Amino acid sequence: MMLPAPRIIAIDDNPQDLAGITKGLNQYGAACLPIHFTGEPDNIRSYPHVRVIFADLHLIGGGAGNDHTQHFSLIASLIGETIKPSGPYILILWTRYAEEVARLQQFLEERLQDVPKPLAVEAIDKTPYLNNGDLKDPDKLVEGIEKFFHQQPQIAAILNWEKRVSDATADTVSSIFSLATTAESQERGKDVGRLLTRLAVEAVGKDHVEQDRFRAVNEALLPILADHIAAMRSPDSDNEIWQEAFDSSDAENALSLEEAARLNSQVHIASAGENQGAERGAVIELPDELSSEFEQTFGLTQEVAAKKQFRCKDFSPDKNEFCWVLVQCQAVCDYAQTQPGPLPYYLGLELPERNARSGTPPAALWTSPPFYHNGAVRYLHVNSRFQLSLPYSEAREARTRYRLREQLIGDLIFHIHSYGARPGILSFRQIR
Repeated sequence: MMLPAPRIIAIDDNPQDLAGITKGLNQYGAACLPIHFTGEPDNIRSYPHVRVIFADLHLIGGGAGNDHTQHFSLIASLIGETIKPSGPYILILWTRYAEEVARLQQFLEERLQDVPKPLAVEAIDKTPYLNNGDLKDPDKLVEGIEKFFHQQPQIAAILNWEKRVSDATADTVSSIFSLATTAESQERGKDVGRLLTRLAVEAVGKDHVEQDRFRAVNEALLPILADHIAAMRSPDSDNEIWQEAFDSSDAENALSLEEAARLNSQVHIASAGENQGAERGAVIELPDELSSEFEQTFGLTQEVAAKKQFRCKDFSPDKNEFCWVLVQCQAVCDYAQTQPGPLPYYLGLELPERNARSGTPPAALWTSPPFYHNGAVRYLHVNSRFQLSLPYSEAREARTRYRLREQLIGDLIFHIHSYGARPGILSFRQIR
């Protein structure tokens, strides 16, 4: 699917009611995807980025009675096993049984395990809004939905940011299309294709475009998108949302070490996929053959290296909490253009926070911010003096722990190059 999926979905077993809400929301400008529930979830797929789920409480009929457990179970199954939202989202029930909302929310809190729970479960009675299947007042309904989000202004603010980033992406596409075409263009598709070709070639070089066309074009479009996002400003209509989103006094409250580590992981650490050991910023485990011949390879024992060169205390090569790694530090242009030659790696030691020695590190040593990995706060120490190269085929198959995102790998490479370029002069001074 080339177009973005709607952020609102509506599920109902009554096609007339379903058509009414969908038509009304779409006319308002809030894209809503209708899903006619026929008893089986076969016609529903995953919508990880959904923000609002409308659902009839009684998707399988039987509105009467006091026991709604069967209906709760169906809704929980649809959310947890079919829709699989990644959050945040709210669940709005089309029902006159508003008293069931609290019970359903508690049921979902207990039942949903592998997906986020809804921010809120709310109820809207269909009767005041629908008239023979038509939505009477779309503005009033949308106002009611937004009210649910504004009850948690922090969520409203982050969703406001999401919408505006999406708008910035659309603006980027528009600017590219305008650049490629003119009013006199007869074949606009081909005009855009020619521009994409030039973008790809300039980003990675003519000989490397065919290795991954998307990646090549993406390299060129990212700076344009980044500028559109960086230029975003808050319109007056959004000021209230952001004023309520957080208290300025919160800036005085320090983060705990674990909170800071978790934030650093979100910003700077990317999870590893298959065959990613050759990527720029990849952190791979030191290959077994190098680990078994550590002293022959690096000129000192693991214990001495850890203590003297990597600022680690109480190191033990037999403990899994310590891990020797190699960090791929290829120049960004060489990586983008897949230049030939062995890949440059630098030796690093991943260690628990409690084992990191305090004080000013030596000039050759780069230390990461604290990050959260495998259930604990960790540091990564990389020494600029311990470099080696790996062929692409070997690096690609290495055991990859994670990847450093662009800011952090850029900081590491700058440190390595700055250390290597430091000047040294012969200087004689008068002895007094």
